[in-house]
Amino acid sequence: MYIDDFFHSLTLLQPTYQFINEDFFRDKKYIQILSNGQIPLDIHIKTPAQNYLIYSDLHDLKHLYAYELDSLYHYINEISQFKITIPSTQAIYLEAGILEAIYLYDHLFKTSFKHYSSLLLPLFHLYHILIGHPHKNKEAYPHTYALPFLHQLYVTRFYYFIIQYCYFRFQCQQSHSLTHPYHFELLVENKLSQYLQLSPIHHIADLTYLNNQQLDDYISQMLNAS
Repeated sequence: MYIDDFFHSLTLLQPTYQFINEDFFRDKKYIQILSNGQIPLDIHIKTPAQNYLIYSDLHDLKHLYAYELDSLYHYINEISQFKITIPSTQAIYLEAGILEAIYLYDHLFKTSFKHYSSLLLPLFHLYHILIGHPHKNKEAYPHTYALPFLHQLYVTRFYYFIIQYCYFRFQCQQSHSLTHPYHFELLVENKLSQYLQLSPIHHIADLTYLNNQQLDDYISQMLNAS
């Protein structure tokens, strides 16, 4: 089943790539981001790096600490290297593939796949970031809604999820391929907007007009097992 192969391929969506999330800031105050050469001597540095997030403990605002961001920046760069590569003969199905990936992504938050919940954002909050309105996430993510590097982190993970799905959906090992359309990001934004307007979706063909019984069955099994 291609969906099982797809999930096994998500090696860059593992708890080991946790980095910073909402919980990290619950008892901290974000200050700014500084490079190595800008760090004052009185800031406590745990790990040598080139870039740091400066914060203080809410119970002790007098002391500042530095959280290294190099690992996170490296991860964002690594995951951004994944591109859409699908057979040119199946290029017309790209929009359907993106919608299917969004449909599957959405159901991860309604099932037992809880280990993804701290690595991914629900679709509604992702959409706010994609359209440039992250402040609308303030109520749900009061500590991190205004951090651009986390926006980039969540968005690149979302693209990675979609790209990997399309890769396995279309069996992209074929030689003749269409590589990462220049409008991919806009296409994802449009398909996400379409999905949110029409959800809840009970059968993917209601949205794509392309039957995929394997996907419907897989999600049904996920929901029944949760």
